[in-house]
Amino acid sequence: MTTQPVDAAVAGFFSGRPELARAVRDAPLAVAFSGGPDSTALLRAMQVGAPRFGWRPVAVHVDHRLDDGSAWRARAAGRIAARLGVPCQVNVARSLAAGWSLEEWARAERYRLLVAAARSLGAAAVLTAHHRLDQAETVLLRILFGSGTAGLGAMRPVSDRLGPPLLRPLLDLDPASLRDYAALSGVEPVDDPTNRASGPRRNFVRRRLLPVLAAEAPDVGDRLVRLARAARRAEPTVRRLLDEALVPRSGDHSCEVEVEALMRLPGSLWPAALARLHRLAGATYPPTRNARRELARQLRRRSPGGRSVGCDCGGGWRWEQSRDRLRVLRPGPRENQGTGSLEVRGLE
Repeated sequence: MTTQPVDAAVAGFFSGRPELARAVRDAPLAVAFSGGPDSTALLRAMQVGAPRFGWRPVAVHVDHRLDDGSAWRARAAGRIAARLGVPCQVNVARSLAAGWSLEEWARAERYRLLVAAARSLGAAAVLTAHHRLDQAETVLLRILFGSGTAGLGAMRPVSDRLGPPLLRPLLDLDPASLRDYAALSGVEPVDDPTNRASGPRRNFVRRRLLPVLAAEAPDVGDRLVRLARAARRAEPTVRRLLDEALVPRSGDHSCEVEVEALMRLPGSLWPAALARLHRLAGATYPPTRNARRELARQLRRRSPGGRSVGCDCGGGWRWEQSRDRLRVLRPGPRENQGTGSLEVRGLE
């Protein structure tokens, strides 16, 4: 029997990480499951490999209630999981909180509920079906937002940012191969119309920007993925050097540095330095270019004992100066989101 590429990729993901393979053996695994072709492919591969690797996958569906069809899609996802012989848990998102963009809230709720499900199941890890095109889109989004090397590194195959390990075993596969593999299961994947909405930034990149770039450079996706790998190799050194220069001190949804330490940096390093401070504070995105310019303007005009720096830096975050220190923080109700909340620091 010929081994399918998706089965081989998932098996190779764990075989190449023996310690991880041992940690997840005979333990529940929370598999993010929309019921679409990508997550159906991942769930099927986990079930196929279960006898060999001792996996115990559980499908976890998040119903964001964004449209009238979301409850139907949740039920359809449950039926698909049942066809694949995998139990399914449906989790309903909380209402959109004031001050959140729809896209940011949906992502945060998804990961909050995935983590909550993993903990309730005693799962050894959370798995998502992000693939090669998702990775290319993420890199392009990070470029548009002016991310530093950490952001340009995009999604990591293995990340500990959520608490339980977050695993992405399909990052090297293209979506067409996942669709073909999902079709072998004989089920009809769920179609989520919110993926075609024009508002979310990722949909704009996927449906408008990437096709334009691909028309000029057909291998643009491969180039972006290579950029992410290069950024991940460089990021530990960049992070170490910036932290040595700035000596940042992070707190609850905040991070602060000495103003003079920041001012000593060359202007060319400011985007990376400020992106690093935002990441340490827990911000999803780095500051915008206009926000960086305004901060630099205010810092240049400051005087001892004079007016302090204070300006917004995007996404509900703000810079404030207190004596000789500059602090990035998220003021207001989002600073305390209640018990069990999760601040998602980008898609790493």
